[in-house]
Amino acid sequence: MMQTFKKVSKGLVGIAAGVLLASSVQAVTPVSIKPVPITMCAFMLLGEAGPEYQALIDYKTQALGWGVDLTLKTYMNERVAMEELKAGVCDIANMTSIQARNFNRFTGTLDAPGAMPTYEHLKIVLSTLAKPSAAKYMRVGEYEIIGIQAAGAVFLFTNDRSVSSLAQLAGKKMTILDSMPEMRQLVIDLGMTPVSSTLTNMFQKFNNRAADITAGPAIVYDMMELEKGLSPDGGILDRPLVQANIQFVARWEKLPEGFAQKSREFFAANFEQSLKIIRNAENNIPKKWWIPLPEKNEEEYNSLIRAVRLSFRDAGIYEPKTLTLLRKVRCKVDATRAECTSKHAE
Repeated sequence: MMQTFKKVSKGLVGIAAGVLLASSVQAVTPVSIKPVPITMCAFMLLGEAGPEYQALIDYKTQALGWGVDLTLKTYMNERVAMEELKAGVCDIANMTSIQARNFNRFTGTLDAPGAMPTYEHLKIVLSTLAKPSAAKYMRVGEYEIIGIQAAGAVFLFTNDRSVSSLAQLAGKKMTILDSMPEMRQLVIDLGMTPVSSTLTNMFQKFNNRAADITAGPAIVYDMMELEKGLSPDGGILDRPLVQANIQFVARWEKLPEGFAQKSREFFAANFEQSLKIIRNAENNIPKKWWIPLPEKNEEEYNSLIRAVRLSFRDAGIYEPKTLTLLRKVRCKVDATRAECTSKHAE
C-alpha cells in the first residue's frame, strides 16, 4: 500500500513540479534593497526528496526578484502546514482551496461543484482574480491569497458505464476523503453513500469493489491503476465535478509592498503551462473509458449541481459573491444557459 501511495503522490506532485518548473523561465527582476527574510510552510507530499521541492526552489528564485528571501520549511501534511501558518511558525503556506477556505472564503469557493465546466472558464476566473482590481477580495484580516494555481479537473470514475447522469448515481457507494467534510455532504446530497477513505486507500477501495465510484484528476488513472476498477464495464464521466486548485496564503503585513500582486500575476501568466501538463494526463487515458454527458441530461446535471452549491452557500460554506462571479463567467462563455436569465441566479 505504501508503495502505491508513493506512486500516486509522486505523480500528483510531479504535476505541480512541472507547472512551477515551466513557470521558472520568467526573468527575475533585480532588486536594489536587501530582500525581506520570510519562512514558507511548503506543503510537499514527498518532502525534500520529491520533485515539488525543486519546483518551490524555483518559486523561491522568483520571490527574490520581488524582494523576498524565502526559507522553505517542508511539510508532508497540508493541514499541519496550515496550522503552522496560523501559529506564526511561517508567514506563507501553500494548500488546497478547501484548506485555504479557512483563511479566505471568497477564493475558497472556487472548488464549488460544477461552477467552472471547462478550463476556458477556469482561465477567465484566475485571470480576473489576478487583476489589481480584485486585490480587495484577496485579503481577509491578517491573511492574503498571493497565488492560485490550477491543479486539474476532478472527474468521477465509476464501475458502471450505464451511468450517464448525476441522478443515476443515487444509491451507489463513493469514496470520500476524511479530511473533506464538504465532499461527504455533496455525496449525500446526490443520494450516494459516502465511504470514508484516505489518500492511501481511496483508489484501492474502488479497485477492490468496496466502492462503486471514486473521484480524482486524470493523473490518478495510471498512478493508481484505475483500469482495474473500471474494468470491464466502467467509465469516467466526461464532465469535471470540480476544478481543483492550490492556493498560496500569506500574512500580508510581513511582505514588501507589491509582492502579493506580482505573485498572483505570476501564477495567472503561467496558466497555459499548467494546462499543458494537465491535458497530457487527460489525453493519455484511453478514449474508450470516457462517458459523454448526453445533451438530454445537461439540464438535469446543471440543476442538481446548482442545488448543491446553493445548499453550501446557505450553510455559510460558500461565499455568495464568488458564486455570482462564477455564474457571470459561465454566462460569458455561454449566454444561452437558463441561469443567465433566471430571477434566482446565483
